Amino acid sequence: MKIIFHGGAQEVGKSCIEIQSKGKKYLLDAGVKFTSYGNEYPKALDDIFHVDAVFLSHAHMDHSGALPMLEHKQLNCPIYMTELTWRTTNSLLQDSYHLEQLKHIHPAYAQRDLGKVGNDVKFIQYDKEYKTPDGNVRFQFINAGHIPGSASILMELEGKNLLYTGDINTEETLLMIPSIADKLQDIDILITENTYGERPHPDRSNSEECLIKSIHTCLDGGGSALIPVFSVGRSQEILILLQKLDNEIPIYLDGMPRKLTEKYLQSNDPYIKNKEILSNMFKRAYKIKNPKERDVIAKKRGIVIVSSSGMLQGGPVMSYAEHMIHNKDDFVLLTGFQAMGTNGRHLFEDHTFRSHHQTVNAKAHIRKFDFSAHYGKDSIHSLAKRINPKHLILQHGDLDALEASKHFAEEELKSTKTYMPAIGDVIEIN
Repeated sequence: MKIIFHGGAQEVGKSCIEIQSKGKKYLLDAGVKFTSYGNEYPKALDDIFHVDAVFLSHAHMDHSGALPMLEHKQLNCPIYMTELTWRTTNSLLQDSYHLEQLKHIHPAYAQRDLGKVGNDVKFIQYDKEYKTPDGNVRFQFINAGHIPGSASILMELEGKNLLYTGDINTEETLLMIPSIADKLQDIDILITENTYGERPHPDRSNSEECLIKSIHTCLDGGGSALIPVFSVGRSQEILILLQKLDNEIPIYLDGMPRKLTEKYLQSNDPYIKNKEILSNMFKRAYKIKNPKERDVIAKKRGIVIVSSSGMLQGGPVMSYAEHMIHNKDDFVLLTGFQAMGTNGRHLFEDHTFRSHHQTVNAKAHIRKFDFSAHYGKDSIHSLAKRINPKHLILQHGDLDALEASKHFAEEELKSTKTYMPAIGDVIEIN
């Protein structure tokens, strides 16, 4: 068996792993990496026509965004994913293509390739065993606890059990039932993400309490609170949390979270929590549908605005931020990871904001909270120790995070062979 890394190795972005077995080729995820100069696609990914199956762990674009590119290169095989992952992925791919057209960015595929992705999708139910058409791989999708529809992929091939975690969370959140991947046994090969391999997450209930307290402080001081959110998962979790606010406090919802929340409420996904609360909060929130409303709403006092995108790199949140960062009574409450070079990162670290090719100083209060949907250092260690695989492959993380996990494994898992591959590396397992 050969495991080849086309992306997501010693980086976060463009996740794509190829498995070669008995003359067959399979892909785990096919993502893109967003950069200041455009999208990066998986490296050295050739001969797509002879790929025998694609397994998609979840909808985030760093795991799914290259699917149309594969179709453009004549993909000719099933793409396995949960139904809710497809509903979300389809929305994200359509939106991404539209934005690239507006920005005059030439994608690595044509619009017709978006439709071809849907034609190849095969829905997978959680916890049910399947076989690839060639009979070479038995596989199951197991709840990953990351976002709605997300799955870790358990495969049996060449007499070995392989677990690809994808993005995973083994801790409780307001939205998701956590993964139980750490209860699995007899795993020969564990391929795991390490986004937070070098640090644990703070107590989540404390983050929830502090965010609500910050909103009250903001409103009591005569300001309004802007909460930039990731459309998938985070926006729904924040809506659930906002039930703690008095009913008299106006809540506005804008951007793709509107469409995706409706999809999640309509789904029968067994691993989404607090659906009744989410439904009530979605009804309570005023949904912005007319872009002309944004300038007026941004000047209102005593309100809460929940809008995408989560790193303030685009979307309707920009319209609100351009007004609110100049008001010393307003708060911008960041609820997730802010990548290097993004507006969210600059706001948090140096109180600056870039818009319309100008950088301005922010007067608003900027606060950041940890609502990560990835597992952290302690949970990574716990999963690795409980599974105790023969082969541990560390990926989907920056170097510091990967090296911390590698050091732990070499110290604590004496019978495990640990790998920290780079893009292009090939691991052979007999």
